[in-house]
Amino acid sequence: MSDTMTTSVPPMDAPTDDRSLAARIVSRMPRAGWGILIFLLLFIVGGILRPSLFTLPGLISTATFAAILAIASYGQTIAVIQGGIDLSVPNTIAFSALGFLTWTATFGPAVGLVMALFSGIVIGLVNGFIIAKIGLTPIVTTIAINGLLFGLLLLSFPLSELTAVPDLVTAFTSARIEVFGISFAAVLPTALILMVVLQLILSYSGWGRSLFLVGAREDAARLAGQPVARIRITGYAASGLLAAFAGIVIVGYFSQAETTMGNTYLLGSVAAVIVGGASMFGGRGSVTGTFVGALVLGQVSTLVAVFNLGATMQNLIYGVIILAVLAAYGRDKS
Repeated sequence: MSDTMTTSVPPMDAPTDDRSLAARIVSRMPRAGWGILIFLLLFIVGGILRPSLFTLPGLISTATFAAILAIASYGQTIAVIQGGIDLSVPNTIAFSALGFLTWTATFGPAVGLVMALFSGIVIGLVNGFIIAKIGLTPIVTTIAINGLLFGLLLLSFPLSELTAVPDLVTAFTSARIEVFGISFAAVLPTALILMVVLQLILSYSGWGRSLFLVGAREDAARLAGQPVARIRITGYAASGLLAAFAGIVIVGYFSQAETTMGNTYLLGSVAAVIVGGASMFGGRGSVTGTFVGALVLGQVSTLVAVFNLGATMQNLIYGVIILAVLAAYGRDKS
C-alpha cells in the first residue's frame, strides 16, 4: 500500500520552466532571425500585392538598396555596440562625398578617395574625443557635429553633381557583375565582403571584444584595465571612416552628390541597427544583423516606392518599426 501511495517530489532547487515549447523557441531565436522572418513576410506580401515584386530581379533590386543602406549603417553599429550613437552620419556622408568630388578634380581619384576617407576618420576622432575626454553625451555631441558639418558644407561646397564617375569608384559600386546569368551591381558584393571583414574584426580581435565589454559593462572594463577612453575614440573613428566610405559608395552608385544627400540615412542607419538586433544600451549587436535590418528596410522602401506612398510615409514606417523593436527588447539590458 505504501508503495502505491509514494510520489516523487522534485528537489526544491531544481530548475523549472513553465513556458510552452513555442515560447522557449521564440525566446531562443537570435534577434537577427526575426529580421529575416520579417523580410520574408514583407517580400511575400509585396509579391501578393504586386506579382512583379516576387521575382529574382525584384529581390536583387531590394538587396542592392539594402547594401547601400547597410554600408551607411555599419559605422552606426560600432557606435551602438560601445554604448553610444552617431547622429553625425548624414553630414559625414555628404562632407566626404562632396570633398571627394572636389579633391578628385584637383588631385585625382586616388588622392581624393584617401582624403575623403581621412576626413571621416577626423570627424569620428572629434566625436570620440568630446565624448570620452570632455564627457558630453553621444547624442548631444554627434548632433552638434552634424550641424557643424552642415554649416561647413554650405560654406565650402556648392550644390554639385558628378557626371563622370572615376573608374576607381564605379569598379566597386555601379559596375555590373554577372554570375550564372544573374546580373547585379558591384555594390552588393562590396557590402557583403565588408560585412564579413567587420564581423570577423568585431568577433575575434581584441579591439572588437573590448567594444562589447565597454558597451555592456564600462565599470568592469575599467577595473579590467581596459583603456575605455581610447576604445571609445577609436570606435567613433571607425564609425566616421565607414560613413565616409558610404559617401563614396553613394556617389559612385548614383553619380551625383549634394549637401543633403545623407539626410535619409539618419533614421535609416539607426533603424537598420536596431532591427538587426543591437541593444541601444550597448554591448550587443553585429554587422550581420545590421545587413538583415537593412534588408527589412529595403523591402519597406520598395513597397513605399511601388505604391507611391512618399518619403513621409517611409519615415513613419521606419519610426513604427523602431518603436516596435524597442518595445519588444528595450528593457533587456543583458
